[in-house]
Amino acid sequence: MNRDPGQAAGAGSDWIVACLCAQWCGICRAWHDAFRELAAGPALPGARWLWVDVERQADALGEFEPENFPVLAMQQGERLLYCATLPQQPGNWRRMIDAVAALDEAQARRWAEGLQAHELDLRRLQDDRPD
Repeated sequence: MNRDPGQAAGAGSDWIVACLCAQWCGICRAWHDAFRELAAGPALPGARWLWVDVERQADALGEFEPENFPVLAMQQGERLLYCATLPQQPGNWRRMIDAVAALDEAQARRWAEGLQAHELDLRRLQDDRPD
């Protein structure tokens, strides 16, 4: 996953990092503050960080339904590059975010091909604030 550091986080404006969750999920609610701390950190400056309640945004998610929560999803431009449940540990999320951001073009294309079936486009989503 080698990529020139100038290419990795420098082009953050076309990145979206989302936590897909459900308001009724206690684990998700407990994870909210740690996710916001990740968003405030140094990874992917300029990226959009979204806290997404899957029930509030069901129409924008289309057919996508997470099997478990919370889900980390990352997209660069039109390409969804990562979408999976991860344990609620900031270190795990940070390492995955860094790894995905460091993909070179060929690697990104392969990762995106593996996620095409999700038909998920994070650009359609909005940031939800918990009640």
